[in-house]
Amino acid sequence: MGSGYVLSNMPDLHNPRLIVGVADVGHVSLRAVDYLKNKLGAQEFGHIEPRRFSMAPWVSVRDGVIEEFELLRSSFSFCKDAAGGKDLVIFKSEQPTARPYEYAEAVLDVARELGVSRVYIVGSFGAAGVTHLEPPAVLGVVNMAHLRELLVDGGIQPYPQYKGIGTIHSSLLWFAKERKVEGVGLWCPIPHYVARLPLPWNSYPRATLCLVDKLNAMEGLQIETGELQRMTARTEDEMRKLYDQLYEEAKDELVFPAAEEGADHVEDGLARMSDEDVKRMMKDIEDFFRKRPQ
Repeated sequence: MGSGYVLSNMPDLHNPRLIVGVADVGHVSLRAVDYLKNKLGAQEFGHIEPRRFSMAPWVSVRDGVIEEFELLRSSFSFCKDAAGGKDLVIFKSEQPTARPYEYAEAVLDVARELGVSRVYIVGSFGAAGVTHLEPPAVLGVVNMAHLRELLVDGGIQPYPQYKGIGTIHSSLLWFAKERKVEGVGLWCPIPHYVARLPLPWNSYPRATLCLVDKLNAMEGLQIETGELQRMTARTEDEMRKLYDQLYEEAKDELVFPAAEEGADHVEDGLARMSDEDVKRMMKDIEDFFRKRPQ
C-alpha cells in the first residue's frame, strides 16, 4: 500500500517500452491504449492504489441510498514480443485528482521495477485554428535533447514553444528525466468545437488513429489499424452531415440579404447571438449526436 501501486503476476520483460494514456478530451489517449491492448492481447497485472490519488469519486444514488462508490480507475498491462518484437507495458488511467506528483512517481516506480528504458505519453488538447476537414497533426515534447531526432524521423513536429501550467504529462516526462529514463510526449490537437462538446459526443477517433500510426512508425509495432480507420470514416461522415445541416439552417435564419453584410461583420454577428440562440445551436448538436448508433 505504501508504494502507491498494487502488482500481481509480475512479468519478466526484455527492455520494455511503457505507453501511458490518461483521460483527455476526445477520448483520444484512452482509445489509443485500449486499441493497443486489444490488438496485442495484453494482460493486466496491476493498478495504482486509488485512495491516495482520488478526491472526486464516481457515485450512484437511488431513492436516497448510495449504492456505488468508485475511485480512480487505472490498470497496468503487458505484452511480450508484441508486433515488431517489442515487449510493451501499457498504463491506462483516469485523471488523478489528488497528489498528482506522487501519482506520476508511482507510475515511474513500476516502470523502474520492469526495466523500462523509454516512456511514451499520448494525449490530445482542444485547439483553435484546427478543423475536422484537415488531417490532424502530432506535436512532440521530449525530455532529452537527443530524442528530437526521433520526433523528426517519425514525422512529428517538435512543440515550438510553451510557458505556462503543465499537466500530468509534464510531470511524467520531467520525473522520468530525473531517473535517466527517456520520455516522449505525443500530443494531437483536435478542433476546439469538438473538445467542448459534452460526453459522449466529443469522441474523435481520427486523432487516436494518428497517434497509433506514429507509435507504429517509431517503435515498429506493425499493429493493424483497419478498425480505427473505419471508425474514423464513420465519424467524419457524421460530422460533415452535422455541419452541413447547421450551415443550411443558419442560412435560412438570416434576417438580412447576404450581400448587405461583409466578412468584416462576422464578429459583430456572433456578438449579437442571444443565450437562446446558443442554447438552440447546442440542442441541434446534441439532438444530432443522440441519433448516432452507439
